[in-house]
Amino acid sequence: MDSLAAFFNMGGYGAFVWPAFVTSGLVLIALLAASWHFAKAQERTLARLESDAGAGAGAAEDGHET
Repeated sequence: MDSLAAFFNMGGYGAFVWPAFVTSGLVLIALLAASWHFAKAQERTLARLESDAGAGAGAAEDGHET
């Protein structure tokens, strides 16, 4: 048990190391959540644009009207 306490103490620097790990982890989780939210929003926008483009009668294959 003493070696585990020594590991978490990290030679006296544990009070700095562990909060840094926690902060880094929280930042990474926040970035993941923000990226996921942004990707979902872009997918919704793309689906809306594709449905609007498909609703246009007589639209050419390349998306330009002739």
